[in-house]
Amino acid sequence: MNVIRNAFGALGLMALAAAMATTPADAKGKRKASPATAAVPATPAAESSEAARARINAEQAAAAKAQNDANAAAQAAYDKAIADEAARAAKEKADYDAAMAKWRADGEACRAGDKTRCAAPK
Repeated sequence: MNVIRNAFGALGLMALAAAMATTPADAKGKRKASPATAAVPATPAAESSEAARARINAEQAAAAKAQNDANAAAQAAYDKAIADEAARAAKEKADYDAAMAKWRADGEACRAGDKTRCAAPK
């Protein structure tokens, strides 16, 4: 949407510049063009409305493609971050579960009489 606004804003500025270039310098309009500048047009030929529409449509299509590409890249990065976090959390839980299982087994073995598996007193 901003590309369209910027394009129309640019067209407005070009129209304003063209209007200012063709208006007389003094308020009464008495200034005459010199023969050297009379043959040279003040501005390039105006773009036809069809050509302008095609150009603006092409600009909008390019901007939309860029936005879609950026959205796809951001979504892929987000999906990877979520997958990485899920993998980290699963590994952390597996490590915790393994440590708890060992601690419980050591406690049971210690209570059963295997003093080598008892926790060291602090």
